[in-house]
Amino acid sequence: KFSKLVLVGPMGVKPEKGEIYDLFLNLATEFLEESFLDPDSVEEYATIRPGEPSPEQEELWEVGREQSARLAWKPFMYNPTLPHLLRRLKTLQTLIVSGKQDSIVPFDSLRIYNESIPGSLLSLINQSGHRPEIEKPDDFLKLVTNFLK
Repeated sequence: KFSKLVLVGPMGVKPEKGEIYDLFLNLATEFLEESFLDPDSVEEYATIRPGEPSPEQEELWEVGREQSARLAWKPFMYNPTLPHLLRRLKTLQTLIVSGKQDSIVPFDSLRIYNESIPGSLLSLINQSGHRPEIEKPDDFLKLVTNFLK
């Protein structure tokens, strides 16, 4: 049984304002580039999105896109019943984390998660895009570790 839950940049609810980034309209490399506020400041970025990806890496990206399409094509990247279902998490302490400058998931989606999960906490990590666990690992770990204590 879980007693705590951490959601990082969660998709799944339709924002009332803004749109979830269309990863099917764009190349995987473009999605990776948009996922970071400042790729040059991330040491691991060259591994995540190399200038010349190997054929194996490109294939893995496409497999990931294919799986995402199977799970989230219609409706696009959200489940219309999810906000209602999230209300059932009333006994599960939940932390919702995202980069403050996330260009993949609009803030409004995070707001809906926060309002739908009773007692949830919403924390934004400044100077970070969609991947705060990579872009600002120290801030992310401090936030999550303090929550999980």
